[in-house]
Amino acid sequence: MLAVRMHRLGGPDVLEVEEIADPVPGPEDLLVRVQATSVNRRDLWIRAGHPHPAYRVPLPAILGIDLCATVIASGESVNRFADGQRITINPYITCGRCENCRRERSQYCEDFDVFHGAYAELALVPQSLAVPVAADVPVEHVACFANSYITAWQMLVGKAHVGPDDVVFVWAGTSGLGSAAVEIARLAGARVIASAGGERKRAVAAGLSPDLVVDHHAEDVVERVLEYTDGRGATIVFEHVGTATWTRSLELCALGGTIVSAGATSGDEVTMDVTAMFVKQLRILGSRLGTMEDALAAIRHFDSGRFRPLVAEVLPLERVADGHRLLEQGAVAGKVVIRVSD
Repeated sequence: MLAVRMHRLGGPDVLEVEEIADPVPGPEDLLVRVQATSVNRRDLWIRAGHPHPAYRVPLPAILGIDLCATVIASGESVNRFADGQRITINPYITCGRCENCRRERSQYCEDFDVFHGAYAELALVPQSLAVPVAADVPVEHVACFANSYITAWQMLVGKAHVGPDDVVFVWAGTSGLGSAAVEIARLAGARVIASAGGERKRAVAAGLSPDLVVDHHAEDVVERVLEYTDGRGATIVFEHVGTATWTRSLELCALGGTIVSAGATSGDEVTMDVTAMFVKQLRILGSRLGTMEDALAAIRHFDSGRFRPLVAEVLPLERVADGHRLLEQGAVAGKVVIRVSD
């Protein structure tokens, strides 16, 4: 099969197109033909050598966390999926052994892992991670599901308990994760404020129908939010940017509000006015990926057509490195999808 592998850490050029042996499914595995995947920040961090252990993988490695695929063979113990079935994936792999897993708190698994391997014509998917998806959902949309929509669902529904009384502020609303958050918050009946950088991306963000779009490069973001909310601020701040936005997230969050964070695309180090935090009685919640319950809840809305991911570019497998460059440059509004097969 054809695959894109990395043998060393570094820039996009370390991603090499190679012919390798087809994988062989184990007893609990599905062998799938990959139709499409997409490029995520996680892929960039792994490739470049992010220092956190969560972003280390054995080399050589095939990256790719998102998946739209068709089952072509199964291991002998597979009993929930059939050849020809269309699937996506929940990439969050729990250990099943730690105290949190045993107490059915798998979101807090102490020894979790994350699936990767979709930058290839074929992939092995453990039956436990596979998620059925309707045949009429566009391939490119399914390829945007796993990392963005499951993560955003866990953040807003599982952690922040979003509802119709909320005002949700979403940083970087044209990113894969940000645009998913806008759709999920709107589905919950909340009012939504989305940020985007520059005129073109603000126009794209407006197409998602938030109630207000602000330019996150402007100096008046906090003032715009306070003006729109009659001085109260956003009850939920959807934070996945880190260094560049953290101080403003605290400032624009309402009294008793929630900041929920699952990323740090601009950097990991932040400073915080702790007194302002406890005087406002804010909740600050960390989040990562999501449970199978999140995945199955979110996929129902994909199947019904309620979610329509932003797709910025569709590239062939041979151009995965170009996809990494586009994401690094911040040049795209939406997801970079890698189309592997028909």
